[in-house]
Amino acid sequence: MTEAEWMEIGYTNRLIESTKDDGVCFADAFWKWFRMKQASIKGQSLDRIEVTYNRYCRDAAFAEKSVSVMTDANIIEFLTSCISEAGSMTYKELARLMQVVRAPLVYLRDLECGVVPLFDWDKIKRNLPMNGIANSRKCEFAVKQADVARMFGLVVHKRIYPEKECACLLLCMNFYMGLRIGELAALTFQDFDFERNVIRVHKTETKYFSRDANGARLGTLTYRVADNCKTVYSVREVPILQEVKYLYDKIREKHDELGYDSPYLCYDGVDVVRVTSLDHTLRKLCKLCEIPYFNSHAIRKTFATRLHFHGVPTRVISDLLGHSELATTEHNYILNYRNNYEDAYKHMSQALNYFVAEK
Repeated sequence: MTEAEWMEIGYTNRLIESTKDDGVCFADAFWKWFRMKQASIKGQSLDRIEVTYNRYCRDAAFAEKSVSVMTDANIIEFLTSCISEAGSMTYKELARLMQVVRAPLVYLRDLECGVVPLFDWDKIKRNLPMNGIANSRKCEFAVKQADVARMFGLVVHKRIYPEKECACLLLCMNFYMGLRIGELAALTFQDFDFERNVIRVHKTETKYFSRDANGARLGTLTYRVADNCKTVYSVREVPILQEVKYLYDKIREKHDELGYDSPYLCYDGVDVVRVTSLDHTLRKLCKLCEIPYFNSHAIRKTFATRLHFHGVPTRVISDLLGHSELATTEHNYILNYRNNYEDAYKHMSQALNYFVAEK
């Protein structure tokens, strides 16, 4: 074994105190890793990583600390201060912060760039004040059948929001498709294959900053329709139900009536950011219909929940939603039916039909 290898063992196991300061601070390590990730992950993911770094690390003394003399205690102290100052950091936010801190140090060590210690990340996690982490899970419920029916009636028959009629019809259609809001915004007429009776879901609208070779932002946030979805599992086909065909024809008629020249179903005469427009439309539509507000993701979860309570196998629901893991569908998309007793009564009556009481 060479002297360099013996020294490396000594540094790694803290048998030898490093006196070398190679000038590489944590901020340098982060940007080296960030530029590497730029070629392998989506722009939206890069933006989230940068936002987390800027929020917790950029102006902290930790960013200027040399990685060659950094210890587990330094990392624990820094993460503890972040949790304390955040007040109510969620587990998801902590996971993002841990990625921002851990990944650059592991990357730099893999490159053998200077004397980078081998950190005990399990010990670091054990010593964080987890009582300061807020549970981000909240109680969610499927949209009530009565509210969905009221919205359908007012949109389709009363044309309650004529300025955004195509967007309103498309939002109603999503109760039968369960698409993500970005997928819904990117949906075009050509995505409907009526010969095979399926909708091909393969695009999504994204928003992120363009960047130069050094990872710096170029210009303002831009919106694009990307010919890929969230993951490889998200590219899928969804069967076309009769109600979808009916709403599709309504949207097509509206486009033809007003002479729209756009491939996107949600187009209502003005080129605006479609995801943002759909979100605003849904908020105002709920108000016009005088029903409790629900967001676009609640439509997707209601789609999954109703299929589940009508006996559709979870594997099928997961495939229709574009999930890679069944657990994601089971834990996050099949919601409670509390306060929706009309539907619960129907399910109970069918499932618990043991005998008919004599009159």
